[in-house]
Amino acid sequence: MFHWSELQLSRDTTRRFIPLMVAAMVYLATLALAGAVAVGATVDRWRDGLGGTLTVQLPGGRGDASAADTVARTDTAVSLLLETPGIATAQPVPASDLESLLEPWLGKGNLPADLPVPVLIDVTLDPGARVDLAALQRSLAGVVPDARVSDNGVYLERLVRLARSVQLVAGVVMLLVALAAVAIIVFATRAGLSMHRETIELLHLIGARDAYIARQFISHALWHGLLGGLIGVLLAAATVAALGVIGGEVSLPAASLRLPERLSLSLLLWLVGALFIPLIAGLVAMGTARLTVMRTLRQVL
Repeated sequence: MFHWSELQLSRDTTRRFIPLMVAAMVYLATLALAGAVAVGATVDRWRDGLGGTLTVQLPGGRGDASAADTVARTDTAVSLLLETPGIATAQPVPASDLESLLEPWLGKGNLPADLPVPVLIDVTLDPGARVDLAALQRSLAGVVPDARVSDNGVYLERLVRLARSVQLVAGVVMLLVALAAVAIIVFATRAGLSMHRETIELLHLIGARDAYIARQFISHALWHGLLGGLIGVLLAAATVAALGVIGGEVSLPAASLRLPERLSLSLLLWLVGALFIPLIAGLVAMGTARLTVMRTLRQVL
């Protein structure tokens, strides 16, 4: 009986800014979500790389210590480690790898020949094995004085706690952004109801029900949510891609990690995000508009 566009909501100048505001909210939420996902992936890499491992550090050779002495001490330590129950492998870190870690600080080719660079041994434990680190430390010190054992699991736990804290903050940011988006939709819907109050009263007089009037606001809210969500996701993807390109030129010498490994996300994740995030934004906008319209019509009009 009625035409769907009696209220002419598309002509409201104030409602034209809703997609931009929704896009801004979705942009921030998507960046927070991308950060949380990237941190989770980084934690998995840390666990794969550091889980079930130890690092043994032997003192470096000094001026009066020959290369043969260093090799002998290293072989002795490796033999003791391999004889320890629960240890699967023990491999000395090549000198070239240690030099590559020092080059960013000292410069290429500036490593002094008499610099006492310590010897590092990567130790892998058997799955589920537990090694008495204190006893292992005493055994190593008995054959190689000043040898030190570092449990990578301790550092891993600290890194994981830090990563989980970052994810928690990202979750709080997404929640706050979602609440802000809902508030924007509520404000815009109420403003539209107030602006078209006379038309709505006229529609009521000629028999229009609240559900019919609400559908007009719902359709606009859904469209604005979908459009704003899509714009926000695309801007967030462009931002993350730009950060990945910029970070590609930055390396972390101490850990030999590159920023793109942390910032980049798979194309599949972005495709899924581009499909579902705008849909979620549209559904949230639609649901918020419906609740706002129905509640306002019952209480005021």
